[in-house]
Amino acid sequence: MALMRNRFFQSIVAITFIYLAIVFFISQSPAGDSKAISNKLIEMSPDNRLDLLIQITGVNPLEGTAQARVLPWPQADEIGYQFKSGWIPTQDVSIHVDSVIGGSNGGTNVYDFKKDVPTGGFNVQIDEQPGAGARSKVGWYPLDLYNFEIPISVVGEESSLNVLPQDYTKNIDTFDIKMTHGLWSDPDKTVTLADEKSFDLAINEFTDGRSSTVFTATRSNSTKLLVAIILLLMVTAMTSVAILTHMVVDGKRPPSLSSLTWTAALTYSLISLRGLMPGDPPIGIFVDKIFYFPSLILTLICSLWVLMTWVRRDDFQA
Repeated sequence: MALMRNRFFQSIVAITFIYLAIVFFISQSPAGDSKAISNKLIEMSPDNRLDLLIQITGVNPLEGTAQARVLPWPQADEIGYQFKSGWIPTQDVSIHVDSVIGGSNGGTNVYDFKKDVPTGGFNVQIDEQPGAGARSKVGWYPLDLYNFEIPISVVGEESSLNVLPQDYTKNIDTFDIKMTHGLWSDPDKTVTLADEKSFDLAINEFTDGRSSTVFTATRSNSTKLLVAIILLLMVTAMTSVAILTHMVVDGKRPPSLSSLTWTAALTYSLISLRGLMPGDPPIGIFVDKIFYFPSLILTLICSLWVLMTWVRRDDFQA
């Protein structure tokens, strides 16, 4: 068919297949070792424990903080009973979360749960893990990465309770969240499948009522794809305006009013494109310096050149 031999049609088909392949790739959410590690820790943990369902509800890259929700979830009647959305302790329980801002009634980071009083979870604000890397700055958007550590200790009426932190994070706008089990005694060590001793060390801390969990926040694949498309549009606009201006200035194309309007419109469209970046990153990030600022400056200069050519030359009809 003639349509199949048309280059424009072939390019559309090729772009469609490439796009579908990219969408399929970014839609995959490999759990990696996280699920296997959590399942193994559950098997090694005692049944009379208090699970700590931790959910990251928001990330603030500018402040380097995250909002988290902690829901105690008893697995034994001697600790408490589960409701559909909350729980009721059968003994007095105190939970200490090492966070930036505590939200307990006493204005501290210690959350007290009274015996036989129905209750639920609580919200905390946590800071970035000490020694954050270079990518823990919003200037690296959309390749920025943040680590948040949540150390928790739990005490019952007579002694520390067996605990087990678990990831309960849902989707967060522009971010993917991954949980890693760390060690209270060694902040640089994490639980991995290749290190059997790390499981024993973690279980020992859990049975002593202590846990240290690290949540890593990275931009989602969909966010990175959208940013890449926006940057591609910026480069395309800059290139097309530069080519048009070159043709007009060299006299190969007439400096018509439509070309002047088109170059000016592309200049203003770049500002709108910048506002489409998900997560509302601040002005001055790395991609701004590489793509946005040069595109804005070049399209502005090209618009002025087309304007001057259109004003000075009278050998073409607009």
